[in-house]
Amino acid sequence: MIVSASLHSCFAENQDDSTFTVAMKFKMAPSNSGRIYDVIKSCSYTMTSREATGAPDLKIWKIILHTPEEKTVEKETLQRMGYGIQSSPKRLFMRIPYNMPETNIQRVEDVDMVVFKSVVLLRDRWMMSVVDSIAACPISGASLVGDKIFWKVPLHITPLSSKVEILELHMGVNGRRLTPGEIENRNYTMSLTESHVVFVIPIGAPDGFYKSHSLQGQYHVSYSIEPLFELLWQDELHKTRYRVSFPITTPLTPAPPQIIDNTEPKEKTFDVSLGFFLPDVELLNITIGTELFTVPELAVRDIGLLERVQSNATKVFVLQIPFSEPNVRVQKDRPDVTSYSLPLVFGFIIFPELESFSYSTLLEASVTDPVLPNAGGSCGLDSFNVFVKYGSAPRSALKVKLSQTELNEEDSPHFEHHSNGTHLNIVVPFLSPLVALEAVQLTGVVGRVNLEIYDSLHDWRFKDFTLSCIFFAQLTECFSNGTAVVLLPKLESVQHLPFSELSLRDPACKPLYSQGNMAYFRFDVNTCGTTRKFVEDTITYENEVTWEGEPVSDGASNLYPGPQYRFLVSCVYVANATQSLRFQTLSNKKPQTDIAKGELSVSLKLSQDMVYRLFYHDGDFPVLKVLKQPLFFEVSMDQSTDSTISVVLKNCWATLTKDKESEPRWDLIIDGCPNPEKPDQTVFHPVMEDERVDIPDHFKRFEVKTSTFAKDHGRLDNDAASINKRVFFHCDVIFCHAEDATDGHCKNLCKNPQRRKQRSLNRGRRSSKNPLHHLSIGPILLI
Repeated sequence: MIVSASLHSCFAENQDDSTFTVAMKFKMAPSNSGRIYDVIKSCSYTMTSREATGAPDLKIWKIILHTPEEKTVEKETLQRMGYGIQSSPKRLFMRIPYNMPETNIQRVEDVDMVVFKSVVLLRDRWMMSVVDSIAACPISGASLVGDKIFWKVPLHITPLSSKVEILELHMGVNGRRLTPGEIENRNYTMSLTESHVVFVIPIGAPDGFYKSHSLQGQYHVSYSIEPLFELLWQDELHKTRYRVSFPITTPLTPAPPQIIDNTEPKEKTFDVSLGFFLPDVELLNITIGTELFTVPELAVRDIGLLERVQSNATKVFVLQIPFSEPNVRVQKDRPDVTSYSLPLVFGFIIFPELESFSYSTLLEASVTDPVLPNAGGSCGLDSFNVFVKYGSAPRSALKVKLSQTELNEEDSPHFEHHSNGTHLNIVVPFLSPLVALEAVQLTGVVGRVNLEIYDSLHDWRFKDFTLSCIFFAQLTECFSNGTAVVLLPKLESVQHLPFSELSLRDPACKPLYSQGNMAYFRFDVNTCGTTRKFVEDTITYENEVTWEGEPVSDGASNLYPGPQYRFLVSCVYVANATQSLRFQTLSNKKPQTDIAKGELSVSLKLSQDMVYRLFYHDGDFPVLKVLKQPLFFEVSMDQSTDSTISVVLKNCWATLTKDKESEPRWDLIIDGCPNPEKPDQTVFHPVMEDERVDIPDHFKRFEVKTSTFAKDHGRLDNDAASINKRVFFHCDVIFCHAEDATDGHCKNLCKNPQRRKQRSLNRGRRSSKNPLHHLSIGPILLI
């Protein structure tokens, strides 16, 4: 705060016209401690102006005012008019307010100046003295250009003197003269033209101050500063010092408040800062929604309000309102997004004028509600179909485990998975090692997959999902030739069952094949301790797969029977049945030959045994076979009695899909011979005439060892169709004339591997004389 007091005011103590003392008392507002400050200031000042010489007892008699007409008044009358006039032994001092009727305005070098002229008559009993006085003060000359204030003052004050010599020129501010260094440090400039002194002051200079205003309910500011111009000149007789203090205030400038939104939606609180305000602004109230709250009432409502003073003396109001505030509007834009909005009106007041203004804003925030991942599934014919909905969790942190196996981008031989932006679909074959087999029931095998969803970044567990399904699986198969086959999968209830130690009733009858999750038995029903019994017209053969663990000790020399495992095997055959047969006799006519064109029919079959007695039909597929268990195939002509025709296998191969051209492809037979790269994989079996076979040349039999597929797991794993290890078999067959010496196909010999290898490169090229007949069978499910 700056207080300026004239040396000639009524409150200044004058000591011999050279020392002046002013005493003041300041009392602070109650809100600012209410303290009282006593201030005394003394200044020494030497005036350089015309002096009147006379006796000490001269008194002011009359004053003649030039209005411009002459007007004579008494001292008391002049004081009642608002003028100030006093004298001392050396000085005569007059104070003339602006806009008095006795003043007039003159234009001096494009600057308006208020001019006052008077004659003061002083006298005593015997003598009289006359003092002519004149004053001229500028009332214009200031302008605003950009962010600078320009103030020009006439260099020659013609109402006071017409021809003078400039002795000194000074610039000051707030009544105090500045040194050249101070002028430079403040970025002020003072320059001379032929007719003016020009002062340049940047807006915001520290010697001035900003002030708040309210204009049409909006916040505005102005800047004020009071520069000082001091001039010393000399005319023909005297020196004159001319001083002007010229208050300048810039026009009102809009200063709309700035709102800074620091809201963190996850904190569920609006956090905003509103600024920047001058110190003379106070927050009076806030309208939240439809309710008006004074500042003290906000704390009761659990609303935070802070006032922070910045380094430039401006202040900012910080407001914190929880989303739970009743006036906050809540809206669901999407199922996973909640929007919060709150209209606010801030009410302010400016001191000391008590002007008011307001500022309105709308706070908005959106929160993404966490949608937890979810899982579900269904049972397919021979697989588990599981889906995972990602929810709103970050995909990078979301992990899925399937029976303790973590899913990744790579393919797996044990399941198939596909992902899009929202879902993950998983297909797990029921014989996958990831499936826990719980029990064997009359309706099928009960299997279960376990799914776990968790966040690896925060170690959060979202969902544990279990899907149980019943799948039809023929664990026991009885053949008409008296052979029984048993496949025992690993059950969760007996996880530590040693499959290699299982046996039938005869301990010597061990599994034909076993691994960690299954055992495969094949035996004749009249061996391995199998019993039989007759029930009406059927014969039932029974055996059981057993295992007994070591006795268990309780630690006190007491032994208890160890764990036991039993699985009943039963085969039922019809012992006595009556079949109806109807036949009709025809007379034996003389054979006749009809000449016509037709097509020979050929088929590819999968035998249930190695003796080619029983075969799988189309309705039996997919057929379940144990990996490394050989497969027995037969190709035969249908309904042909021509013994001169022979069936020739040109090429046979396996694929993972029905498409015979698909990849990968395993060549089994090439140009009628086993694949030269794996000659032991395929074995031809001779065909002898029996009750099924009338013409052996109409049949071809071969065995495929599936161990090659076990060795080629890598190839299987890299193809999506291998998920269930389904395999399709294909053969190209031709017919040849067995008695035609020119037809080399009937006399194909497999002795030159290099020749076969070369022929394999051209296996797709066949002559029109022996067209190819394509056969396919499958799928065969290998476990």
